Amino acid sequence: MQYMTLKEKVAQMMQPERMDISPTMVKNLGIGSVLSGGGASSSSGNKPEDWYAYINSVEEAALEARLGIPLLYGIDSVHGDNNVYGATIFPHNIGIGATGDLVLAEEIAEITAEETHAIGANWAFAPCLGNAQNELWGRTYECFSEDADVVAQFGAAYVSGLQNGFGDTSVAACAKHYIGEGYTFMGVNQGNVNMSEEEFAELLESEHLLEPYISAIEAGAVTVMASYNSVDGKKCHGNKWLLTDVLRDQLGFEGLVISDYDGIDQIKVPNGTYKEKVLAALDAGVDMFMEPYDWEDCMDVLIDAVQDGEISIDRINLSVERILKVKFDMGLFEHPLTDPAELEAIGTPEHREVARQAVRESLVLLKNDMATEEQTVMEALRDYTDIAVVGKGANDIGTQCGGWTITWTGMAGHITEGTTVLEGIEQAVGEEKHITYSEDGSELGDAQAAIVVLSEIPYSETGGDRNKGNLIFMSSQRQMIDRLKEQNSDMKIILLLLSGRPITIAEEVKKADAIIAAWLPGSEGQGVADVLFGDYDFTGHLEFTWPWYASDIDDKHTEESVVLFPYGSGLTRSETVELSEKPEQ
Repeated sequence: MQYMTLKEKVAQMMQPERMDISPTMVKNLGIGSVLSGGGASSSSGNKPEDWYAYINSVEEAALEARLGIPLLYGIDSVHGDNNVYGATIFPHNIGIGATGDLVLAEEIAEITAEETHAIGANWAFAPCLGNAQNELWGRTYECFSEDADVVAQFGAAYVSGLQNGFGDTSVAACAKHYIGEGYTFMGVNQGNVNMSEEEFAELLESEHLLEPYISAIEAGAVTVMASYNSVDGKKCHGNKWLLTDVLRDQLGFEGLVISDYDGIDQIKVPNGTYKEKVLAALDAGVDMFMEPYDWEDCMDVLIDAVQDGEISIDRINLSVERILKVKFDMGLFEHPLTDPAELEAIGTPEHREVARQAVRESLVLLKNDMATEEQTVMEALRDYTDIAVVGKGANDIGTQCGGWTITWTGMAGHITEGTTVLEGIEQAVGEEKHITYSEDGSELGDAQAAIVVLSEIPYSETGGDRNKGNLIFMSSQRQMIDRLKEQNSDMKIILLLLSGRPITIAEEVKKADAIIAAWLPGSEGQGVADVLFGDYDFTGHLEFTWPWYASDIDDKHTEESVVLFPYGSGLTRSETVELSEKPEQ
């Protein structure tokens, strides 16, 4: 640090978006980090080799700068190297939590790190340590559980897997989003936790909200990302109590704190100027500024503030020291570049097999009526020879992967490589059974059973926020059930739910003979067929309380009568359960 100019120090604190900086600018300024926001692939394409070529070009540029300090390249690898075409896409965290399998979670994180590192990136913005209390929130599927203790266990496993002792194919983990995002009013993304600082302090202790971060820090997490949400109207990005007094002084975190994408701009300051916001974030405890397009202005603000005596050089030095220490601890000074041979690791059969296992273990059987006096519906399904698969989501890789897949929001369609639920079923049964597929459930009168796939449209963040009246599958999907029953009243209806959260199905429950939560399973749809028709039984359990109606979300933890599927629910193939009476809406 004694060799660094003020401008070089401040440059280390910047993280521009890939699309707003060139390798030449990285070299000339000695920029500390670059990110690819969700879906921000190389301009040459979205194949692994495209990513590798670009990321290594900016890393080489950083090494050619005056001091040759290696670059941190950040990417949202939240369920695999999910931005890259052909990468292994794992179930989202809500499904991983349902597995209850910490060993598997750590292995998934190791594979995610390996495929992320292969393209040249060395920093994964994961894991998410939120414990969502309100499924109206569009980021619910990014959470392992509503229980902070469970989140702590899975978060630590993910940190350990991603960083893996900072070996040859590891990446830096990022514990996010600090803190309270799962508790905002009405589940609004980037919203406010309607509590005073004193009340929130009690919540931190009584609800164990700090446990996920304590565990992540103990597991070695070297970075933490500030949350967009506010507490008592004050944004976390500008909250010195949370970012310094609690995170550093109380929890002992020594790594770097990074702001979220354009999060600085949301800080409320007296005059509303950009300069005030940047200095408020710095004072609160932010070390690296994820300012994708305003990074040059951010640099100017910090440089001018030091030169004008508004902030001390010691405060800048503190952040730069933290940033450089992370780079040294990761071994970037010794091994800054990725070997192109690592690209062969992306989407391998071995990695996809682990993702397939994760799908199997994440399935939660919620309802399972008797088909005969001797067999449940899920037992009888294996004996049926004429089976219908219904619903667009059954044959759509993009839908089953959900948000944060190839693009920020995700999208329906054949967006990457993998196996759909329908393809997996067809492969599993071979010639032994007659499988008929219908997008809308028409002309299937002879089928003995129908696997009806109800699916949420892919979304991310605020785009997934719902109100209590529209947390429900589209009517065109729900009507498929009635259409099937009209054709054949004896047909067994098995609902397979592709969703990122508990969702209102109050009117569909009695119409269904069995209900399976398959969450957002990712690229390996065979995992569903493995359990439906293979040698594997259901082992998943709910990590979220599932109310009858979204209107009762606020009471689901205190009023047993409003709960459809209690926390921890999960049947085996041979088990049945008596559900509670449907309450009035």
